Parts: sequence; C-alpha cells; structure tokens
Amino acid sequence: MLPSDTRLTIEDWSSLRARLLWCYEGKVAEEHLRGSSQVRHLTAWGIRSGEVEVTMRGRTLRAEAGEWIFSGPEWRSQEFSRGARLTSINFHLEWPSGDSLVAPFLVLRDDEHPALTRASRPLLALLRREFPGVRHDLQSHPASPTTFFRLQEKFSAWVAAYLETIQSAGERPTRMRGVDPRVMVALRLLDRHRWSDPFSERNLAEKTGLSVGHLDRLFVRQMGITPRRYLQKRRLESAKAMLREPRLTIKEIGYELGFSSAAHFSHWFRRATGESPRTFRAGG
Repeated sequence: MLPSDTRLTIEDWSSLRARLLWCYEGKVAEEHLRGSSQVRHLTAWGIRSGEVEVTMRGRTLRAEAGEWIFSGPEWRSQEFSRGARLTSINFHLEWPSGDSLVAPFLVLRDDEHPALTRASRPLLALLRREFPGVRHDLQSHPASPTTFFRLQEKFSAWVAAYLETIQSAGERPTRMRGVDPRVMVALRLLDRHRWSDPFSERNLAEKTGLSVGHLDRLFVRQMGITPRRYLQKRRLESAKAMLREPRLTIKEIGYELGFSSAAHFSHWFRRATGESPRTFRAGG
C-alpha cells in the first residue's frame, strides 16, 4: 500500500494513465539482444534463462535467471546473452503532465517477490488466448468490450503487485500535488475528447466555469502547455502508436484521428514531427 501521506483520492487516481503496451514470454529475438535507445515507457523483465546487462543513469545492473530488472522512461542500453528467455512487460503509468508515476532502476529476486510472477501468469494467459503472436503495439489491436475489461483486470492486478514490489525496495511514487480542481475537470474532458468532434476552447472553458483566457493561463501554469496543445500531444501520440501497426493504412489512421483526408493527416503529421507518416512507419 502507499504510505498514508502519499494517498490520493479515487478521483485523483482516475487521472493516471495506466496502459499495457505489450507483454510476452519467450526467447529474446536476435535483433534485440543488444541495443540502446530513448525508452518512453516503464519496463519489467523477468529473466527466465540467461542474463542481461542494462546501463542507465551512468550505472550498469546485471540480472540473471530468477531475477526481475525494472527500468523507467529514460535513455537505456541493454545486452542479453544469446538464447536468453524472459517475461517482458512494457507499460505506461503516467500523470496527465506526462510524468511517470515511478521510474525505478533496480534488480530483485523472483523468489523473494513471488507475487509479481504469480500476477503475470493470468495476464500472459489472456494475451496468448486473445492476441496470439502479438509482441508489440497491443493498443492498436481490436478487442471486444469483454476482452478489454478482462485485460484491464489482469493488468491492474499485475500493476498492484509491481508497485508493492518496487516500493518494498524503497521506490516511491510521484504524485500530482495541488492541481486545481478546474484543471482536473479540463483534463478529464480532454482525455475523453473524440477526434471526430471539433475542439472548442470556449465549450471547454464553460464546463470549467472559467473564461478561455483564465483557463489557458491556469492550465499552462499547472501543466506547462495550453489545453489545445495538450490535446494535440495526445493526438500525435495516438498517431504514432497507430502507425506502428502495419495492418492500418495511413488513410484509415487519418480518418480515425478526425482528418478529412490522408493528405490532410500527412501534412499535419509532417508539421508536427518533421517527417511523413510513411517515413515514420518505415523507421519505426
């Protein structure tokens, strides 16, 4: 459990984005044995055979069979032994500001923290049954309402075990302190915004009881960006995730994100990233 002085209300926790990006158990692919990159999500690797060395924050940690290694959204390099097998769970736990709830870098023994592996078994079983062969970009795959909520149930149970495990090693969650209730209202409305609907700053401001200018100033002061920019950031994140899914055409992605044509979407994406959707997809 969280220490009493860091407890938030249910309403506060509802603004935390908890998303499973991908999860699998198996052999590390040859092309992923060694590499380095800017990682933008949380990672938990349960080493089943072999070993891995991970370098982050100027430190190198080594994990071998029977251990879990945890890392946060930072620049990271890793090198697995050939033939290594693992449970790989990659996910977001982040506040609307983009700050991660936790950012651990540690190794723990599986036999001293069995709840983590125990909670991963139902999650892996559901994924193998409902999404066979999927190792990346789980969020882009279709699912029925029942499957979605069952996945949320299994993932939430695993996250609870994960947080208890890393907190037992001294890791402490960050929290959003002092967020104005009117900004929280705006955040919830923005997070529920449908891309097919036009965005109105005036309507958003009215629902928070503020003028457009007052809401903009308050939102920037607490979140660092305007509500419109926040919404565009979410839209761009969705676009990048969908472009990593090869089954979706660029035209389909554009329509899903509320653009009137593939050309309109491509122009917007190029202005936001400096490259076309096709180039981004080829490099992703």
